[in-house]
Amino acid sequence: MNGQTVETQIYGRTVIHCDIEPDVTEDVHSVEIVVPVWADEEYETGEQNEDGSNTIAVRQALKPERRIVDLGPDSLKALQEALQPFAVVSRPAEESTPKKRGRPAKKAAQTPPSAS
Repeated sequence: MNGQTVETQIYGRTVIHCDIEPDVTEDVHSVEIVVPVWADEEYETGEQNEDGSNTIAVRQALKPERRIVDLGPDSLKALQEALQPFAVVSRPAEESTPKKRGRPAKKAAQTPPSAS
């Protein structure tokens, strides 16, 4: 525009919606939940392959999956009510340690101590 600079200030506002009830935007809280999910897990069978390496198989195992959900007051209350019977009989979890990247080291085969 002929060397002219036009400045426009734009103001924005972040609005969080309830993930269950999208019309709810007031008093919405982000809640972290841990969901048990089935996942494939590798394990050593105790047998050896022809080359002497340990035989690896796959089985289903429950794994905790951390998730975030945005909930309005009614949905948060519904979640708390649904979890209440489980919370009453639960115990505090131990703090998890940060996981290292990569494949875990293989454990040496455990042999029972000899009875002497």
